[in-house]
Amino acid sequence: MRELAAILVGLGLTYYLATLSATIFKIYFTKKRKTSGNENFLPPISILKPVNGIDADLLQNLLSFVNQDYPNYEIIIGVQSHTDPAIGLVRKLRTDFPNKKIKYAVSEQLLGYNPKVNNLYGMLPLAENDFMVISDSNVNADANYLRENIKYFRDENVGLVTNLIKGIGGQSVGALFENLHLNSFVIGNISLLDLAEREIVVGKSIFFRKSQFDRLGGIMELRNYLAEDYLMGMMYKKNGYRVIVSPLTISTTNHSWNFNKFLNRHTRWAQLRWNLNKPAYIGELLMNFPLWSLIFAAISGFSYETSLVTALCWAAKISGDAFLNAALSTGIGINQCLAAPIKDIVIALLWPVPLINRKTNWRGNPVRITHKTLLLPSNN
Repeated sequence: MRELAAILVGLGLTYYLATLSATIFKIYFTKKRKTSGNENFLPPISILKPVNGIDADLLQNLLSFVNQDYPNYEIIIGVQSHTDPAIGLVRKLRTDFPNKKIKYAVSEQLLGYNPKVNNLYGMLPLAENDFMVISDSNVNADANYLRENIKYFRDENVGLVTNLIKGIGGQSVGALFENLHLNSFVIGNISLLDLAEREIVVGKSIFFRKSQFDRLGGIMELRNYLAEDYLMGMMYKKNGYRVIVSPLTISTTNHSWNFNKFLNRHTRWAQLRWNLNKPAYIGELLMNFPLWSLIFAAISGFSYETSLVTALCWAAKISGDAFLNAALSTGIGINQCLAAPIKDIVIALLWPVPLINRKTNWRGNPVRITHKTLLLPSNN
């Protein structure tokens, strides 16, 4: 067991360094690649923003889309109740920016178990344009977001474009853990898989053509799946279209999550990943080198040599995460990155959940997560 733990420490550390390298390569070097085609390709775009209530940063996040440096676009904000307070915010934006196309849709239909898909279904009929963007309510984008992402569609073989994500903020333990996970595990694995041409689509930012999406099955195909974003990407890949992960990073703001919110989110994420790709999910545990370095020291009675290995591994994790957060300009410093190995241990403790529990409660709906994250009703 001691030898196995030592091997897993080495493999996990090597994999972590590979994800760091892939991320740096993605955000710094792939930006320099030129996209062929018409430089004046600036088609009108409809931005779909599904919203559920008012988060602390919703106004600033929406303003980042209102103020895009792009000639022709509209923003459609979707809610699922006529009493949602976000409607008042939308009306204020329409008053403050009368020259902008800002609409809202109320989607009270329950077409399936995925509330985001239910929301999007009600927004689509209001969209005037074929090119669309799905962007979550907690996303904050640079002014060049639309320009930089739409350019990939000059290539007619490109079907879908998504973005790298970084977490900013972090005024509580739950929010800090969430941002550390986004800015290391998530962005690192997406970047590494992208280099291997195994692109992963994340729903916080998805560019696509509605007409093309409808031909592939459309939004109704996704209404009962937890991983609607991942499966949307697979729809395009299976039909021969390219999926692009843009090196332009977008920000997701997480300021005051409590610890329970972090645990609930990652319990659901664990169930999602297990039901999408079991071998990869097992690999996550095996590559968790902060965990295995601690086990390696514990097996050896915390001898000086094995404790030193653990200390060096944790130092590598802390410094690597600090370097990555500095490169991404997240505002998360090395003092906050001291929590990174602890966060990895917490994620490891959640790892067995999908093996013993396939149920979750998503916005008041008790559901059971099955193959490919298909959601079925749960009686309890």
